Amino acid sequence: MILEKNVTARILEIARDLTQPTEYAMLLQKIINDAMDITNCDGGTLYIMQNGALAFMIMITRSKNFLRGGDGKPVDLPPVELDSTSVSAYVARERVTKNIADVYNDVEFNWEGPKKYDALNGYHTQSELVVPLINHEQKVIGVLQLINAQDASGNVLAFTDEEQRIVEAISSLAAVSLSNRNMIQQLQELLDSIALSFTDAIETRTQFNANHTRHVTEYCRGFAEFLTERAMNGGDNITLNDNQKAQLTMAASLHDLGKLSVPLDLLNKSDRLSYRLKGMQTRWKWLLTDLKVKYHSGMITEEEYEADKEMFKENIEFVEIANKVPFLPDEDIRRIQEINDIEYETSDGEVIDFITDEETHELSIQRGTLTPEERKEIEMHAVYTSKILEKIQFGDKYDRVRFIAGAHHEFLNGTGYPNGLKGSQLPVEVRILTIMDIFDSLTVADRPYKKPNDKESACRILREMVGEGKLDAELVELVAEYFERTELIK
Repeated sequence: MILEKNVTARILEIARDLTQPTEYAMLLQKIINDAMDITNCDGGTLYIMQNGALAFMIMITRSKNFLRGGDGKPVDLPPVELDSTSVSAYVARERVTKNIADVYNDVEFNWEGPKKYDALNGYHTQSELVVPLINHEQKVIGVLQLINAQDASGNVLAFTDEEQRIVEAISSLAAVSLSNRNMIQQLQELLDSIALSFTDAIETRTQFNANHTRHVTEYCRGFAEFLTERAMNGGDNITLNDNQKAQLTMAASLHDLGKLSVPLDLLNKSDRLSYRLKGMQTRWKWLLTDLKVKYHSGMITEEEYEADKEMFKENIEFVEIANKVPFLPDEDIRRIQEINDIEYETSDGEVIDFITDEETHELSIQRGTLTPEERKEIEMHAVYTSKILEKIQFGDKYDRVRFIAGAHHEFLNGTGYPNGLKGSQLPVEVRILTIMDIFDSLTVADRPYKKPNDKESACRILREMVGEGKLDAELVELVAEYFERTELIK
């Protein structure tokens, strides 16, 4: 007989243990081992309800050093259907405990399974205590089956009424703990799926950003693990704890969420003139036709016609090339301004610009495809990201996701956007996300307005940004080391 004081203390200890943050497999082991310890029994099986049947999760026979499930080998047995005649199915179906003194003399249930086990393993199953796991919603989520209670000398005997009450109490605590763990897991999966849905929404919106968020998320996750592994192997480097890793990964998956609010024509702007070029080409075609009319009507000479036609052709070719190249040198910018000064008088006396002031403004972008005004609008995506995320209740685990995601374009020297944050205002998660965002933008192959850099060139550019005071020097060197051993994601 267990002393009441000891029983109470042990149950309180078990209750405390079951509420501690533990991996799911470890929690299952804790439940069955605690129940076996307190009843001093030799074996046990823990079933969890899955898809309307009882799945074997853990099987233990201590006298045979037998362990399946949990951290041991998988339990490769088919689940127990609830309409079967086994005791575990009955207990789950009827929501009652069954305490069997001798299974070989019991006629209420089908004991074919235990008898086969006994024959194969030289074992003798005698007493069983089978208890349903009923959670706070009064749902059966599993069954705990204990086998062969023993006295202090190892003699097998029946489970006592006191042991039954204790195991029922443990089972209730376990059921609530498992349900809470499942609920937390489901909420985590829900949040992850929402983040994934946002990622898909961002990346399917434009072909020129098709995999960026996925790349950055995977790079951040991989780099965080790299830092941990490096430190464990004796490296003197910064590391992230589990919560920092979780916040960084979630922020990375949401960092471009604000692009949902950016006009699609800006996200898809693959050249300087964009949709304007087609209208310009139509105008030039009409001007060339009018030039021919002027020549055939005797308004200009053949020499004038040929000279103007050649000038038109050269300028059209120049504009079409300048529209697409990644960078325009100063002399090309000056030539665009000169072309802007060209006016053509039509055969009926109307004066038409060869290229308009608005077209000249677009065409005079020296690097990339966006005007300063358009770039400002694109940069607003960081603000939009913060505004969207402030509507989501992330809880304590992800309390800094909004800040990290919204600050991924800030630089250490305060020259970033949208808030000009700098130095100590930017935690390590932001610094990592910023570097990975830039790295992927440099190496990705889906941007038509630039050629992708290889890893070495991208790291060289990152180091140049360190020299400008924008990026964290230590992290950039660690990123370079990380990518020495990591392939770019396709």
